[in-house]
Amino acid sequence: MSHSELTKTAWIGLLRIVRRYYPALLALPLVLYLAIPTRNYYWDGIAFANDIEKHAPGAVLVHPNHLVYALWSGWLYGRIQELGFHTRSLFVMQVVNSILAGLSVWLFYFCLRLRGIHTPVAVPVALAFGFTATWWRFATDANAYVPSIFLLLTAYILLANSKNVALAGIAHAGAIVFHQLAIFSLPLALVRLRGRPRGLAAYLACALLPVTAGYIAAYRAVSPQPTWPGLLAWVTYHSPDSEFSFRPLVNLALTIRGTFRLFFGGRISDFAGDGISWGVLFLAVLVSIAFLVHCWRLRGQRVALSGAPRHLFIWAGCYALFLYFWMPQNTFYRLFYLPPLLIVFAFLLRSHAGAAWRFLPVLFLWNFAFVIYPQSRAEFNAPLHFALVQRDKWPAGSPIVFYKFHPDLWTISYFNMQAAWISLERADTAELDRHLAYAHSENKPLWLEATAYELVATVPAGRQWLAAHERPGELLEFRDEKHHFQFRCFR
Repeated sequence: MSHSELTKTAWIGLLRIVRRYYPALLALPLVLYLAIPTRNYYWDGIAFANDIEKHAPGAVLVHPNHLVYALWSGWLYGRIQELGFHTRSLFVMQVVNSILAGLSVWLFYFCLRLRGIHTPVAVPVALAFGFTATWWRFATDANAYVPSIFLLLTAYILLANSKNVALAGIAHAGAIVFHQLAIFSLPLALVRLRGRPRGLAAYLACALLPVTAGYIAAYRAVSPQPTWPGLLAWVTYHSPDSEFSFRPLVNLALTIRGTFRLFFGGRISDFAGDGISWGVLFLAVLVSIAFLVHCWRLRGQRVALSGAPRHLFIWAGCYALFLYFWMPQNTFYRLFYLPPLLIVFAFLLRSHAGAAWRFLPVLFLWNFAFVIYPQSRAEFNAPLHFALVQRDKWPAGSPIVFYKFHPDLWTISYFNMQAAWISLERADTAELDRHLAYAHSENKPLWLEATAYELVATVPAGRQWLAAHERPGELLEFRDEKHHFQFRCFR
């Protein structure tokens, strides 16, 4: 039997296996999400978890950018506690996101089948969605993007049946209250429901009325004197470091880079360098060579983008256009146009299933080696690693005074909840004396985090107090190119 005949026979056998066992293949992302959670926690997730475990009121948990995510997470955490599972809120949010992300791979597969993409191509493209760098990384963390996109995919599938228009609108409403960026999928519904005014009206009513009511109710809960201008300002709130950018060439370069990073992430410096990493890298080189050889053999063959629905380009284009101007440096916002982008790729690959299957292990192995595996290790996350090392230095009740509760301190304090974290509002030596007296009564030292130390040192009495009580030999400090943690000891 010739080489070409052997290859053809092997390929036919593979397709038969795929058709028979593809449900098991599509479950693989979910298994890996749960098995390898990230330790490089997203700052927002840590903030949500801190508030939830401190039993913050609902008015604190609502946020205009992701209206219900923290509330929903707090409710889930409470139910888990009632069932007798005493774990951390952060871990609950991670597990739930992993489950939703794994189910999203299935939903995305159904989206492909609805568009007429056959199983031999739909399966590898769905798996590629699950193993793209940014989706895989956020699938194992606490964030509002995963549930929002899960609901958008649900709405997309429901829209395929005219009887489910209202349900699709409700799913879209859920996506919006989980994250505001889901609003930019509305043009997709407008295009798909064109020529059906009653269906469009039902969709818009179900999608927008619950969202409007939810935002008004939430604003009234957080604002002592609600006003209509105040509501508009609250709904459009963004952090001070977020802004529109109007630099055409720079934004274009950031858009191209961000779209590429959706698929392939990490840096060479992130490589862990242990046996597992080297083994995966070796396999990645082999499958990359096989993929390139396959592409070389396909040279000259026509690749046509025929049959791709126009609404896919509108779906992706609305997000790409907005993100071209709004914080184009942020890759994770681009998750909202990853599904339509991959469906378009699936149309390109309809007659090239072999290329899809050969590309999949390249994507999987690269992202495992340079994103998922290194970020699953505590030492990759400097604040987390520092926090875990200090647990023995800070036994239960150890008083630690801070002035600014900055993001790195969110992580350090969350993983040292046994300590007593005390906010210092001003450079008041009398207050410090009270905290020091408490520390003495507990037979423990008093610790000042760097921001508190700097605040106290701004006044002469504070400098005298620091000089009288500090124990320089017990300083806890970590410094690298991105972080500087410093906790000074006082007795």
